Formats: sequence, C-alpha cells, structure tokens
Amino acid sequence: MKKLSVICMTILAVSFLASCTKVGPMGPQGPQGPQGPAGQDGNANVASSTVTIRSSDWQWMNNSGQWMVEVDYPAITNNVYNHGAVLVYMDVDGAWSQVPLTYYYQDRLDDGTVINCAASIEVATLSNGGVRLFWTESDFYDGARPNTHDFKIVAIEATLYNSRGDIDYSNYEAVKTVFQLAD
Repeated sequence: MKKLSVICMTILAVSFLASCTKVGPMGPQGPQGPQGPAGQDGNANVASSTVTIRSSDWQWMNNSGQWMVEVDYPAITNNVYNHGAVLVYMDVDGAWSQVPLTYYYQDRLDDGTVINCAASIEVATLSNGGVRLFWTESDFYDGARPNTHDFKIVAIEATLYNSRGDIDYSNYEAVKTVFQLAD
C-alpha cells in the first residue's frame, strides 16, 4: 500500500510539473487609464494644525503666577521664525480667537458658587520649532489648572507672509480661506 502511495504521488508531481509552461517576453504596455478626480488644493508654504492642550499638560511656573505648556511644532523653521509668521488661535465657544487674548469664563467653587473669571493667554514662538503658551489668571490664583482647550497653530513661510499684507491675520476664517487651510 505504501508503494502505491509513493507511485501516485510521483505521478501527481510529474503531471503538475508537465503542466507548467515557460513565461514568454513581456507584452506592450496597455493604454493609460482615465484621469482620477482632482484633489483638494493645498498650500506648501503654510502649515496648520489643531492641538488639544489637556488640563494635565499645564505646568505651574513657581513665583510667576502663570501656567505654561510647550508645544513642539516642526513646521516652525528658521525661515518662519526669523521672517515669516506663527499665528496661534484658541477655540472660544466654537470660534477661533487669536492669542494673545483675554479669556472670560465661569468657574464653580467647591461649595457650588459660580464665579466669573478672566485669564490672559499669551504665546512665545520658540526658535527650535515650537510655541510656549502662558495662562495667567486675573487674580494670579494658582489653585486650579486651566481646563482642556483646543489651540490652532499656523506657520506661514516668509515670502508668502510678506507678500500678503492684505489679510486680517487676527481672523482665522480669513486666514483659512486665503491659504486654503483644511480644518
């Protein structure tokens, strides 16, 4: 029986190998396919991203009365840092407001009392590709971290920024439209 299995396997292997054919030379290239749909226009000279800064990201700056967070943003090149523009906006009730800004909000104390608050948010651009955000409460109270907030960072190359003095850079929607930024 074992001999019969070996004979069957040999016949099967020989018939499999005999059915293989040699591949011939490559034929001519076929016709080009249809044009794909157009992609969305972009702008290689402008970078824009939304960054969520969580409450736990803020660090208290001892004796300065400020909270601070540093955000790496590699699109801030030497050219952008020295001659272009770095714009930062904060989401305030669904609209982007340019930083620096005074942010008015309400907070609830432990006893349930609602108080009106104000904070000053400022930005410093870092030469190594990033920004530093500062949060200062109007009363310089250091008890509570700022809440989670979204910030939008826009880096504009020098030649483009210097050629577009007609834009209201404090208005993110205008910047978004002119530079065709995606949200």
